[in-house]
Amino acid sequence: MTKNKKIIIGAASAVAVLGIALAVVLNLPSENLSDDTDNKDIILFDKSAFGVDDVTIKNQSGEYQLLGYDYSKSASDTDEDIPVIYTMQGYENSMLSKLMTDELISECRSVAATRIVDKSGKKYKEYGLDKPKAEVRAVYSDQTEKDMFFGNEAPDKSGTYCRIDGDKNVYLVNSGSIDMFFTDKLQMFEKQLTSELEENEKITEVNISGTAFDKDIYISREKSAVIDSLVYTMTSPYDAACDTSTVTDFATSFFGVKMSQVAAAGAGQKELEAYGLKEPYMNIKVKTDGDRTANILVSEKDSDGKYYIMKSGGTIIYSADDDEFKFYDTDRRYFLDSSVYKPNMSNIDSVQISYNENTYEYTFDKVESINELHEYTYETTVYYQGQKINYMNLSDFIFNISNIYRQDNIPESIDGCREIFSINSVFDEGINYELVLYQDKDNKIIAVTDGNIESYVDEAYALLSF
Repeated sequence: MTKNKKIIIGAASAVAVLGIALAVVLNLPSENLSDDTDNKDIILFDKSAFGVDDVTIKNQSGEYQLLGYDYSKSASDTDEDIPVIYTMQGYENSMLSKLMTDELISECRSVAATRIVDKSGKKYKEYGLDKPKAEVRAVYSDQTEKDMFFGNEAPDKSGTYCRIDGDKNVYLVNSGSIDMFFTDKLQMFEKQLTSELEENEKITEVNISGTAFDKDIYISREKSAVIDSLVYTMTSPYDAACDTSTVTDFATSFFGVKMSQVAAAGAGQKELEAYGLKEPYMNIKVKTDGDRTANILVSEKDSDGKYYIMKSGGTIIYSADDDEFKFYDTDRRYFLDSSVYKPNMSNIDSVQISYNENTYEYTFDKVESINELHEYTYETTVYYQGQKINYMNLSDFIFNISNIYRQDNIPESIDGCREIFSINSVFDEGINYELVLYQDKDNKIIAVTDGNIESYVDEAYALLSF
């Protein structure tokens, strides 16, 4: 082999070696370039085989610590898998959302990156990791711990920059896999205000009080001796028949309530006063035949139109608006039957009717008997000035009066109005139930029951009824 041939062969070998070396170098990730050689996630750590004893989060809402207690350790006589229950340090009397804590703990058990973005350990400021947006310290059941730091979101929204203590690399992680680390600590608390109604569970009582009302509103399923009500009767602030569907819709809406925003947790007297719940605007109690009570406190609206809600005796306060709480301006009239006057005819002792400056008084004599089916029956005789009259005629007349319906418009006063008709039903022990119709200067008819201004009523029907 000549000298020239040796040179050519040597040069070719050198080029081949350099080519191989260059290929190797080009396929190695640099300290500042992505490691895109593999589409698989980079597992930064995996502690999924262990429990999480406690976790400390520091984010824009402040710093908080969740402490886990494994109830299965004290339940030696059961084979059931009892989950770890977490509380927030300093808020032990306020229940956390199990859904939220489960998700948070799941995110603590392992973190995977989509790629490495920097290996220098010198450019944390560029990625928001010099002052992390979220810091997490998790302590595991094997007595090890992990410190995690999360910075800015990538400009192309492809993920969030992250580093793990003991590893200088900066990684990009899927933002959705670590979103609980950025959650406001107040939103970790339970948002289920009340539990769901059971199937066939019925509403038995509604009681509404508070600074919004001069007198409490009380409604129940108990049959009234005075009012002819289908299901529900209001007995405070006065006796009146209620619309069944309206009462049911209102009362059932306070079961299965889930709020969206927590305003405060661990609430005591200071917080109750600050959020207007020490003397609530509305105090709503709804009872069922399942021996359950939903008792909700509602504050007056603040300058931003917000108000605050909590369970009576609870420690978590929620913020709400008209989209979440639809009964802020509820008053007694909301629940009433469309008829302004519905006396219980079976219990009336006497009736006084005044019309055109004349007064007529009718007395009732009821005789109780038992029929062949062993059912109680009543035979009623009506007298006017000692003379027996046709009971059905008077009954039909009162039925017509009960078909005088209320309107939405409510007059502020009856001052200057002229009384045109009144009917007063008297029951046992002298209990009165009275309807008075007034005519205003515009010839509109106003209904007043037991001294309470109800509404305008259809003047044509009202006049025709008697």
